[in-house]
Amino acid sequence: MPDESPAAQVIARECIGFRLRLLCRVVTGLYDDALRPHGLRVSQLSILTAVGKLGQGRPSDLARVLHMDRSTVSRDVERLLDRGWLEQSPGEDGRSHLLCLTEAGHALLEKVLPAWREAQDQVVALLGEQAVATITAAVEDLRAQQV
Repeated sequence: MPDESPAAQVIARECIGFRLRLLCRVVTGLYDDALRPHGLRVSQLSILTAVGKLGQGRPSDLARVLHMDRSTVSRDVERLLDRGWLEQSPGEDGRSHLLCLTEAGHALLEKVLPAWREAQDQVVALLGEQAVATITAAVEDLRAQQV
């Protein structure tokens, strides 16, 4: 077996991207496990929450605000529409459509809140208060830079 590549050693030791991807997979798994009994994944909850906070939104706006791939947003929106948690109406320009929560969508957010809190507590316990504060500050900095 050949010796390990020096470049691989450096990247494996230093890559922030690798570490963040691992962290995201672990955290996503905790939320997905908590939300699964409600028929949701955390990516779908993100969309429902964003629409609920905004009141309404176009899928392209959600993709931009949530930094999600448009095709992922589109797939998740279709599922949320099919389940009756979102509804769409024509946009002012006639080409796009606006999404808003249905009564069932509002009720779902209330229903999943305890499961979300449980997952949230697990993440805080896993990462620690300081790491959560650092992550929160980093996200606020990114938003301020409009990245």
